[in-house]
Amino acid sequence: MTRRHLLAWVALFALLGAGCGVRPSGVITGGPAPTAQLPAPADPARDVTLYFLAGSALAPVVRTTSQRIRPTQALALLQLGPSSEERAGHLTTQVPSGLGAVTVTVGQSGDVDVAVTADVAKLSAPAVDQIVCTVRDALSSTGRITLVSGAARRGPQTCPLPG
Repeated sequence: MTRRHLLAWVALFALLGAGCGVRPSGVITGGPAPTAQLPAPADPARDVTLYFLAGSALAPVVRTTSQRIRPTQALALLQLGPSSEERAGHLTTQVPSGLGAVTVTVGQSGDVDVAVTADVAKLSAPAVDQIVCTVRDALSSTGRITLVSGAARRGPQTCPLPG
């Protein structure tokens, strides 16, 4: 092999090797993080889904009970907040423990009124979402939900998570 052929081969390999790198680029965003789909409860007659917060995101928690739970009972459980295990998993709540006596009424249209004694105008948006999602799942409802206390109303609205 002559020196000329050797230089030609070296030049060819250098040219081919130069095109095999990763070129630098700016930051590429991928959009919002995926959200987990809630698996269907094992026994809808005995499981209740409560919605707490993981940071600022709604987090469904399935609890098994000894009997079928009415929406008012689900809200009473929600007011108690996360269990010690759930708190250890960094779940929190913004639902106050003093919602008071709760009634849930389903209208002919399928829309739902949730009446509480606490002032719903003072509830944070995450607390409203927690209540709306918990009621929706307790009723297996697709209707819009309105929170009512005295003259104040929040809604009608739907749970921001699929269910």
